Amino acid sequence: MNAKQPPLSLAPVLPLDVSSSVAAAFDGARLTQARRLAGWSKKELATKIDVTPAAVGQYEAGAIRPRPEQVRRLAEALGMPGAFFTAGRPRAALDTASVHFRSLRSAPARERERSLSFTELLWELAHTLETHIRLPRVDLPGWDGGETIPGLASDPQQAAHALRAQWGLGDGPIPHLVRLLESHGILVSVMPYLNPDSRKVYGFSTARLPRPVVVLNDERDDVFRHRFSCAHELGHLLLHGEAHPGDIQNERQADAFAAEFLTPSARLTGALPTRVDFTTLGRLQQTWGVSLDSLLVRCRELGLHTEAVSSRAWKRLKALRSEGLLPPTPVRSFPGEVPVLLQRALDMAQRKGVTAESLAGELRWPKKMVHELLDAQDPRPALVLTDTPLDRGGRHRTDHCSTPR
Repeated sequence: MNAKQPPLSLAPVLPLDVSSSVAAAFDGARLTQARRLAGWSKKELATKIDVTPAAVGQYEAGAIRPRPEQVRRLAEALGMPGAFFTAGRPRAALDTASVHFRSLRSAPARERERSLSFTELLWELAHTLETHIRLPRVDLPGWDGGETIPGLASDPQQAAHALRAQWGLGDGPIPHLVRLLESHGILVSVMPYLNPDSRKVYGFSTARLPRPVVVLNDERDDVFRHRFSCAHELGHLLLHGEAHPGDIQNERQADAFAAEFLTPSARLTGALPTRVDFTTLGRLQQTWGVSLDSLLVRCRELGLHTEAVSSRAWKRLKALRSEGLLPPTPVRSFPGEVPVLLQRALDMAQRKGVTAESLAGELRWPKKMVHELLDAQDPRPALVLTDTPLDRGGRHRTDHCSTPR
């Protein structure tokens, strides 16, 4: 991230008054979390608060505590209340080795670190909501509240079949994949796109928190890629209890799991064309919710296309896209692929008097950040249909539609 950009909150937030007691309870790990979320190095943060990079490192390591005035500067620079930096509340802690990153080599270190902080805060928001509302129980084979014990076959295809059986999915298409994961207790979110480097973090997941988390990238706005990425990360959660970021073998296994989970070969083989037929492939794309790319790979894997036929198919697909005939299908067009678990939990908690502002107080966050993590699920304005009388044809009139401000 450019050093001039603010952290996740897009506007500065006036920090709470920073007292001596806040400085005395300073937690260096919270400073690390906020700095990484902002995408800043220690040197960049040090420049903003007029101290040395070594001093920032000592604050984060807990070697020294900053004075109240320095905490105030940190809070202003990072857009956090001063109380955010204090100890005494549940805190998630992740490092690169505990997260399945596909793009370990291509994604800059600061983007990976920003992803870690985003995931930590996402879990903390869910944990706080869960003190008010019971979220769905985690239903994953081998899941044991913060780690996975292999509970499925290690073979990706067999694991896909076993999970379909456990979740009662049969062998047909899965219409709403993200909603399915959420219903089985998996946190799914979308990482905000902030800069060109963000697109290099394709997606990631972790089983190292008390609830498994899958984070997708909203820059690649195509519902079919989005669904495959989600299934890929699900494969990591099931097959790879120990994260080995960037491991080629693990990535191939996660891809194989995703392909078989979304498109079981026993059902798909008879429907796939033995020649290059994009009309038929297009129909299958809509039925199964997978990309044309994925279907072409399946044709080759299942022995329906020779290498020569496959090569011609890829060239034709590339040409069609270059002519603008196959535009991406936006994720937001499919509500079942937009995460809603946390927003719905808040909606339910509000009936008990919980508000975004009170949640922010519990978390010691700026209120704006609560909205941002929730709104990342679906930033579109919601259409509200007011109660209206029926027209003469017995239908609800639509001239009273409005969107909330």
